[in-house]
Amino acid sequence: MMRSHWRKWAALTVVTTLVAIGCAGKSPSVSEGPSATPLTEGPVSPPAPVFVSGTIDSASGKRTYLLQLPPASTRLQPTPVVVAFHGWPMTAERMAEITHLSAVADAHGFAVLFPQGYGQSWSVPGGLPTPAHEAGIDDVAFTRSLLDTVGPEYQLDTSHAIAAGISNGGHLAETLGCALTDHLVGIVPVAAPLRAQTPATCAPSRALSVLEIVGSDDQQLATFPDTLAFWARADRCPGVAVTSALPDTAHDLTTVTIASFTGCLDGTEVTGYFVNGGGHAWPGGKPVGSVDAFGITTRQFDASELIWTFLSRHR
Repeated sequence: MMRSHWRKWAALTVVTTLVAIGCAGKSPSVSEGPSATPLTEGPVSPPAPVFVSGTIDSASGKRTYLLQLPPASTRLQPTPVVVAFHGWPMTAERMAEITHLSAVADAHGFAVLFPQGYGQSWSVPGGLPTPAHEAGIDDVAFTRSLLDTVGPEYQLDTSHAIAAGISNGGHLAETLGCALTDHLVGIVPVAAPLRAQTPATCAPSRALSVLEIVGSDDQQLATFPDTLAFWARADRCPGVAVTSALPDTAHDLTTVTIASFTGCLDGTEVTGYFVNGGGHAWPGGKPVGSVDAFGITTRQFDASELIWTFLSRHR
């Protein structure tokens, strides 16, 4: 079981600003980087990425989100989207800062969507008593409504999205893998293996690919193979997992073991990255907090770049 990390989240008070969230009305606020028109003669700057701060109506009231659209020079068509769910308590801005998914999305041409949770949290059936859970928020319905809204408005392929998240947001990604497969091709839960009661209620309508990332100092080892085994059964993967290890290039007191099921139904895969010595963290990103409180953030791989590689195999 987790080491009561939700209490550690409550002590985290880091505040950052990416773009203003909480618009005055329903219309999203759209901004771009520096103008592409040069002030003096010379090479024209490449098109800038577009940042959107938006609001939608939901059953729980107005909900906000951040969306980064890649520049036209790299944008893929159709444009895939990764939905990145923050932890608890955390904001969409903080999630963007920790993961640097925006920079990865710009480089590779996909969009990244950072929803904002109710009370800086998400409601996960059978999960922790977060503000969203205690308020009876339906975050599966919210996510569906959000994808159905931003997809046509910004020409995004929201029927083949990736749901990723850390901690409480990672558990929501697991839940969406059970309940929102008509919109997803894969999930990437970080620091969020399946809860014991989830398999009994999880019935995906179609196979989807799974990339699990956990740290040994954050989760019990037993939860890692159990989570992979559940998704391997759901995806009808043949045989057993093939294991390998990443080379130790970071020398940061962590090592990484990879377990992969391939050849699964409809071309899906189930892959897990187990970070030996890793903490409650987004690998390759900014630390969530101090090493004493959250453990080591491994530099052996970059979870955000790994998400792009995973997405590119299944888009």
